[in-house]
Parts: sequence; structure tokens; C-alpha cells
Amino acid sequence: MPLDVIVIRSFTQILCTVMTSSNQWLASLRTSILSLLAVVIAVAAGLYFFTDFGGRSTAESNTIVESDDHAGHDHSSGGHEGHDHEGHDEANSLKLSEQARANLRLRTEPVTVGPYTKYVEVPGMVTAWPGKTHVSITSPLTGVINAIHVSRGELIQSGAPMFRLRLTHQDLVETQENFLLQLGQLDVEDREIQRLSAITSSGAVSGKTRLAREYEREKLLAGIRAAKQSMLLHGLTEQQIESIERDRTLIRELVVRAPWVEEDNSLHHESLSRATDRMAGNPDARIASMQPPPLDDHGHKHIDAEFVVSELDVRRGESVTAGQQISQISDFSQLLIEGQAYQRDAKLLRQAADTHAEVQATMSGADGEVEMLDGLNVVYIGNKVEAESRSLAFYVGLENEIERDETRNEKRYVSWRFKPGQRLTLRLPVSRMENAIVVPKDAVAEEGLNRFVFIENGDHFDRVPVEVMARDSVHVALKNDGQVWPGQRIAVRGAHQLQMEMKNRGGGAIDPHAGHNH
Repeated sequence: MPLDVIVIRSFTQILCTVMTSSNQWLASLRTSILSLLAVVIAVAAGLYFFTDFGGRSTAESNTIVESDDHAGHDHSSGGHEGHDHEGHDEANSLKLSEQARANLRLRTEPVTVGPYTKYVEVPGMVTAWPGKTHVSITSPLTGVINAIHVSRGELIQSGAPMFRLRLTHQDLVETQENFLLQLGQLDVEDREIQRLSAITSSGAVSGKTRLAREYEREKLLAGIRAAKQSMLLHGLTEQQIESIERDRTLIRELVVRAPWVEEDNSLHHESLSRATDRMAGNPDARIASMQPPPLDDHGHKHIDAEFVVSELDVRRGESVTAGQQISQISDFSQLLIEGQAYQRDAKLLRQAADTHAEVQATMSGADGEVEMLDGLNVVYIGNKVEAESRSLAFYVGLENEIERDETRNEKRYVSWRFKPGQRLTLRLPVSRMENAIVVPKDAVAEEGLNRFVFIENGDHFDRVPVEVMARDSVHVALKNDGQVWPGQRIAVRGAHQLQMEMKNRGGGAIDPHAGHNH
């Protein structure tokens, strides 16, 4: 074998051996590197899971624990130690914030035990008292309205001037003219009698002549007295007549005043007082006049009455005739409530009137509040049943009061609390039960056949079932069976809203399928 071949083969074997050794070494090196990488990855993963993620998990767990006050407590053995939950049944208790109370306008009152009166309710309406509330002011004479001293809605007193009337009444003008003529003739007769008296004493003239003149004088005095009465009847006052007699001038204007009220509640703006008595020469004479008597009159005892000018029927410059209504004034201090009772309630109505039983009335106030009027009595019962409604009218007295008073431009304006036309409900008593818990109707919540009240217990309201014995549009009578105790405070307003809130809380989360038909 040649030497070069031997050399090549030897080199090839050596190279294969070296390569085989290199491959084994590389494989070993690759295995070591892969193992190292696996260890590094394992360490990194361990650090990640046991530090970063674990920290977050721990933080989240701590957050959950902090947000749950009861986490970690044993609820069966004093787990609520330190919490004031005593006396609250979570299923029948509701905690309200101050804002929730304000939104509900929640109001509480203590429970009391007492009598409950059952009533029959009928519709009613405030009306004027016939013959008492309104007073017509009429023109005493024919004339022209020169001035109006009052305005509609103004409050005036008795004797206050209302109108100034320029007289155009022919009869009054003629009466004044005759009065002045007779006064002049009387002056002549007086002077003639004085002259004849001096002559008769000397014997120059017989006494019959003087006596005849004295008869004529008496006739003139009688005519003057009749003229004064006629002027009083036409509406002139004593002072005006004295002015005519003193100044010998005619009266051209007349002042119409508010009437006076006497102790018997009658109007005496037509009374002549002492002026009539003196001028007529008869203390028993009473002749009508449209003017009020003077303030110093002792023949009548006047009452300081006040009226509201409810109507003004004339304007300045308007001509009016004698007897024409020019205004209406009203006294709203006493009104009537006209009720409409049904035929089945007629016996109950007569019983209430005969026994003078107290009648109640209710009116709707602000924010749905019911305004209660107590201590009313039936004044009289009507004598006619309405053909269409088949109702019997009856009337209840109502004392009124001023709710607003203001003065503008030296004029006083008032507003009365009760006004004709206001509608309300009259309550006639039927029967009475003792030992009942009487609460407002809004204090009782309804849920099916059950009735509940809400008792204030700290910042909670506890729902308590109750038994209703009777109810009306204002009150509910509860049985005094120990469910509610006197002195406890209950919600007298908003019980229905409290019941709805408790029902919503007890129902849990809203069903996402609610309203879907599967």
C-alpha cells in the first residue's frame, strides 16, 4: 500500500475520532445550556408568582376584608360584639338616612289611646249667611255721584263716608224751598205779634187780632215741623237741616255713609235717633232716614262693626235714582256651611241637630294636608229635597277669621280665611268606640290583607302588623292589643313609601329576564 494512502487514511480516522468527540462534547454542552435555561425560567416564574401576583392577591384579600366589617366574625357566638343591632329584626326593619327622611317629609307622633268617633261624610260648601252677611247700600235720593270715597275690597267701619251725591231730586228741592218760605213767614209773624202785643196793651187794638196772628204762627210751626220730617225722610241729617235753618241756603249734596249696627245686630242706618224725636215733638216717633245717627246719640247702643266693600255698582258722574243699589258691603265674620245630606242620613242629621252634637269639617290644605275644623253645630235643616240630586240641604255655623291684613294709601284691605264658594267635607257623628289607638290614615301601610305601622327605633323604623277596627278618610282606629304601645313614636306620614322600600329591599336583585316571555 502506498505511503500516501496510508497517511490519508490515518488522517481521516483521526479526524473522524476528533469530530465524534466534538459532537459528544457539543451535545453535552447543549444539554447543560438547556438545563441552565430551564432553571433560570423556573426561578423567574417562581419569583413572579410568589412576589408580584401574590402581593396583588394579598392586597385584594386585605381590601375585601376591610370592606366587610363582619368578615372573620362568628355570627353564632357574639360575632356582632361592639355593634348595636339589639332590637332590630332585619327582615322588618328599615334604616333611613337624614336625606331619606327629608325626601319623604317623614313625620312621627307618639301613640295615644282614646275614643274613636265614627262619622258619615257628606259634601259641603261655604256660603254667605242670608240676611246677615251682605248689606245693600242704596241711593236715598235721585242725583249724580260726585265722589266715591271707598274702593272694592276695602275694610270700612260703621259711619264711614262712602259716596257724595249731588241732589237733583225735585221733591227734596221743593221741600227745602217750602221750608225756607215758611221760615221767612214765621219771622214775619213773630215780628207782627210783638208789634200787636205792644199796641194791645195800650188798648188801641183788640186782643182778638193778636190771637189770630198767634194761630197763624202755630200753623207755620206745624208746617215747619212737617218739612223737617220730610227732609229727614229724604235723607238729610239733623245737622244739615239746622244748617238750612241757620244759613237759609239749600243743601246741594248728600253724603251716603256705611250703616250702624246695634246690639241686636240690626242695621240702624234708617233710624233718626233723637233728631226725629225732638223735631216731631213725639218721643215715640220713628221715621226712616237713609243717614246714620250722630255719634252722641244715646237712644241706641252702637257696635263697632266693620264691613268689606264687596261690590261697587256706580261710577263717578253716573246718575242714580232713589232706591237704586250703588254698593254692597259684607260682613264675613260669620258664615254658613251648606251641606248636602242624602235621604238615608236624614235621621242622623236630625239627631245631630237635636242633641247639638259637634260636627266636623275637613278641607284640603297644602302638600295634601287635611285641615280639620272642630266644634261646629247644625244651625238649621232645609225643608226641601232637591228633585235631581235627592239631597237635603242643612246649614252649619262657621266662625271666620282674618288671615291677611294690609294698608295701602291709608286704605285697609283684609283677606278672610274662609270664603263663600270654598268646598269641604262635613262629618256627622254616628257612633263612638273606646280604648282604641287612633292614628292618621297615612300612618297605616297596606300589603294584601295585612296592615302595618312603622315604629321609630333609633335610626331604624320597625314594621309592626296591626289590626284595623274602623277607618274613615282622616283617621284609622287600631285595636289596642299590645302590638303598639302608648308613647311609642310612629311614622304618621309616608308609611306607604316605607312599605314599598322594604318590599324592594326584600326582593333582592332585579331579574334580568323580567318582562321576557320564554
